[in-house]
Amino acid sequence: MKTLFKFGMVATALIVFCLTVAFTFGASAAEEAYNRGVTAQDRGDLQEAIKQYTEAIKLDPKLAPAYNNRGNAYDELGDTSKAIADYDQATKLDPSNAKAYYNRGLAYSNLGDKNKAIADYNQAIKLDPNLALAYSNRGNAYDELGDTSKAIADYDQAIKIDPNLALAYSNRGLAYFNLGDYKSATKDARKACELGDCEGLQYLEQKNLLSD
Repeated sequence: MKTLFKFGMVATALIVFCLTVAFTFGASAAEEAYNRGVTAQDRGDLQEAIKQYTEAIKLDPKLAPAYNNRGNAYDELGDTSKAIADYDQATKLDPSNAKAYYNRGLAYSNLGDKNKAIADYNQAIKLDPNLALAYSNRGNAYDELGDTSKAIADYDQAIKIDPNLALAYSNRGLAYFNLGDYKSATKDARKACELGDCEGLQYLEQKNLLSD
């Protein structure tokens, strides 16, 4: 898992969900192009992945996974507007796909539009109540809008769903830190460190703010 973490800002999950189930026996030409896109994306060749997903879409304009995955590739390349346009099409073609809403929510959040991000995370959670990252990232959006109580409630839920999600502990610890609750912040920072994310704990140590 890649995260961006600095005390004073939330740790945002830089994880998008690719729909990587390959089409196999009897695959159409569009599905074969889609498979080539998945392979290219897996090896980090984003331009080739975009080329193959575009070919798949040309052959089958209703192939929702190709739009979702092309959106992910555009997002990784920093072209958020094209990414959102592809997520729009993916959700239009497959309104039941929670991960496409999640991906678009993350893109909106990266653009600073927290309200649109929350709306998409809400829909993702409605479709998949066990999508822990959607709760964690919605918590980030609430926190950045100044609603710390809702943020902590979302981090709580993310941890309940996935007790090993270091990101949620880091973000909840930061929320507690900003509230001046150093004891709870220390507890979450230590748990996050146990799970591999020690930056929050190191910050508290450096500032001599650890509280038992």
